[in-house]
Amino acid sequence: MKKAFSLVELLVVIAIIGVLGGVLIASLSGGSETAVAARCLSNMKNLASACQTYGMREGFYPLAGNRLMLHMDESRGTKRVQKSYKEFPGWISAMSQGMSTTSYSRAPTVSMYSSDEEEYLYALTNGVIWKYVSANQNTYICPLHAKKCPKGVKPQWSYLMSGYFGWDVSKTASVYDPRKEYGTIARADKVLLFSEVPFSGYNSWQPEGEGSSTDTDAILQYNGAGGTEELGVNHMKGRDAFTHVAFADGHVEKLRVPTTNGKPDTTQMSKLTEWLAKGVDVSFSGKTYREVK
Repeated sequence: MKKAFSLVELLVVIAIIGVLGGVLIASLSGGSETAVAARCLSNMKNLASACQTYGMREGFYPLAGNRLMLHMDESRGTKRVQKSYKEFPGWISAMSQGMSTTSYSRAPTVSMYSSDEEEYLYALTNGVIWKYVSANQNTYICPLHAKKCPKGVKPQWSYLMSGYFGWDVSKTASVYDPRKEYGTIARADKVLLFSEVPFSGYNSWQPEGEGSSTDTDAILQYNGAGGTEELGVNHMKGRDAFTHVAFADGHVEKLRVPTTNGKPDTTQMSKLTEWLAKGVDVSFSGKTYREVK
């Protein structure tokens, strides 16, 4: 006659199975987070490479935002001067139906979280790098971003291009040209090209991206006077938070977020954003970033 398991033995076996299950779940969860982060970095690399290809062919980097040229046209048969704008789109076209209007303020713009498929597809497909990412909409979206958004909200892109590369203006070309000539940027390996839009972590989810209006939803706006939008911090590994960035030379990096008392330091993140936007050399001690002079 076979001896049955005692209650103690059964409890021990159940406990062991529980521990092993917990370890397995944690391992799979960590693997999933790592895979998502890798996909996000890959997307950013593809966007940066698309900008490189565009730059080599056109002689200039793509614009972070739309280039709006102001035209003064005299109508035939009259002396009346007609003021109009013409759109030169950036990496994403902020205009949902193109730009051809006498009033810049009435230009139709598209949000990062637009629910109108025709509207946001126009914004993506009319961006100057669309064909250089093989016309793949998924390249613009971090999988975690789509997962973290509130129910019923779908992001159309997850990345921001640094405003250093020009954005919306309404002046004549002879007065102002925001384009950066390709190959002329000093220390391109230090100049920020793309960042993530904040959608989780300590930044919290932003309903309209970084900008105060929808036509700046594709731009990381850095104001040299001190007003700085921060890099999006969205990915975690254990207790460590990370931000993904791409640089003007096309390479990408995964940067660990500085902390104070175990929590992300927003003051340091603001300074780090400023340094990267300016192309400043920085070092990281494991807890804090410092400018290398």
